[in-house]
Amino acid sequence: MTRRTTGQIVAALGALIAFGVAVWAARDSAIPEWRVYDGFWMILGAWVAVILTAALVWRWPRELSLVAIAVATVVGSLVPLVLSAHRLHIPLMARLRGAWMLGGADVVGPPLVIGFLCLWFAVRTHGIERRQE
Repeated sequence: MTRRTTGQIVAALGALIAFGVAVWAARDSAIPEWRVYDGFWMILGAWVAVILTAALVWRWPRELSLVAIAVATVVGSLVPLVLSAHRLHIPLMARLRGAWMLGGADVVGPPLVIGFLCLWFAVRTHGIERRQE
């Protein structure tokens, strides 16, 4: 087993742990009585954004694509909250503050970013943009 393979396995385990923390936090902060599932919506939005972004940046240099994945994770996790604020006619900052205080966005967001960055390190090998396939 090479150092690269070992690093990819460690990154995959880090991603798995981070996603587990995010799902646990989303479940823990959900309020079914008020139908508040902000954490789960953030996870879904981040997954969709990262999948779409990964398809676009796969051949970019690893350092640039890593930044794009981080930005896509943050934007993707915020889009469901923005759409919810628009749909419910709530001021955007009040909706984001509510998600931060009640909906668990403060506990779900950071593990999502860490998880997707670790996942990107696990699946994306260094130097793939230079290979001709």
